[in-house]
Amino acid sequence: MTLEDEENGDLLMEADDGARFICARNGDHIMGIPFECDLCSFRNLNKRDPIWANARDNYTLVCIRRANLDAFWSRESSTVEGNLRRLRLDYNDASSALSVLNPLPTLGNPTMKDRVGMGMAIYTLHSSLRQGKYTTNLQWDSMRKTPTWYANAFGAGSEYSNGAVLAKDEKKLFITECPTAGWWFSRFMRGAKLRMGVIRRQNEALTVKVVLAVCELAEEDWARSSEALERKEIEEFICFMLAEFCAALRGEEVPLIVLEGLLKFWDETRSHAPPYIMLTLRGRFKGEQGLRWHCVPVVDVTASGIPVRRWYDRLVSRRVDLESRRSGWMFTRPEGGRAKYGDYDPLFRDYLARVKAKYPKLIAASTEVDDYSLRRSGRRGATTEATNRDVDQKTIELINRWRKKEAARGTEPGLPMRQVYTEVGKSLEAMLRFSRSF
Repeated sequence: MTLEDEENGDLLMEADDGARFICARNGDHIMGIPFECDLCSFRNLNKRDPIWANARDNYTLVCIRRANLDAFWSRESSTVEGNLRRLRLDYNDASSALSVLNPLPTLGNPTMKDRVGMGMAIYTLHSSLRQGKYTTNLQWDSMRKTPTWYANAFGAGSEYSNGAVLAKDEKKLFITECPTAGWWFSRFMRGAKLRMGVIRRQNEALTVKVVLAVCELAEEDWARSSEALERKEIEEFICFMLAEFCAALRGEEVPLIVLEGLLKFWDETRSHAPPYIMLTLRGRFKGEQGLRWHCVPVVDVTASGIPVRRWYDRLVSRRVDLESRRSGWMFTRPEGGRAKYGDYDPLFRDYLARVKAKYPKLIAASTEVDDYSLRRSGRRGATTEATNRDVDQKTIELINRWRKKEAARGTEPGLPMRQVYTEVGKSLEAMLRFSRSF
């Protein structure tokens, strides 16, 4: 069991609890992790005494103090007090009744060696002082990347050994001597997380009404424009947004749409009742193994009137008739190569700003346009909208490819595109319920 599993509850701080994290408590030093004072820890790291006039030495001592306190504060005060109280009770009671040499362990470290990973702990704390993307300093989720690179480097270094392997079925547990994998370091990281907190910045979810409003403005711009480049930019952006929203794709997955697959099933899907588009993606997908085709059907027009086929007709015609392309990535950069969702984010936010100005009730005044991104806004919005429209959970999971067995059939790595398409056809009606509901 990890520390995260053991103490996964939220921390509720009282108004008068300002002393948390700035001083230790009696009993912290016997809470299952080694403790050495700032001076001893400095000596372990540098094999010398600190020079008190040296600013770097003094800052190092400050970081050591902070690391020790974070490790201590991974446990609640009631837990520390209870442990100490029971130790005293049991020891005094047994000492008066039993003839036993002192059974208590010897505390301290007889060797001058960093055995807990203090060096990487203070590296990690120092990294947290860098400027964050959304906050003054790095958040905990970014700070924890420091011990990650150290663990990788440790495994590649001179101290690597095959060690022991504990195996059960297909899962293996490797024994490592890397200090960042130890109990003290785990406590330190948890204490730092409790002290720093975690600020989540999720992409705002798109709604059907916002998507329709964006399509409306884009349609006006497209009809008014006589510039081929401007029309192309609008077509690519709208098709990207609609693929993400109507198929609940992640922003990094939409660029995996392959033109060859769209064309292969273009006429076949148009004549189906109801007509639909089969989005064909090729690549490696999060949570899946191996290179594979993935096919997601999307209706031509959703229940609310989102015109998917109209925009894809325009972009497919441009690729085939004007650019003479019938293969390769559907979304590409001007200089060639596969596009990324970030290439379309600026235009996406421009349209959202216009929607907010024209239809102020669609986007809350307190919501910033920068909170939207084609990274996750479409996927989050699609799942929410489908749930609100009573689409059954199995269908939502099927579209989102969450790792349920019933959602994985027919998507084994290496299958040809036509076979994947045929397998998806077996659950076509269920999958179309997703995009048709919007």
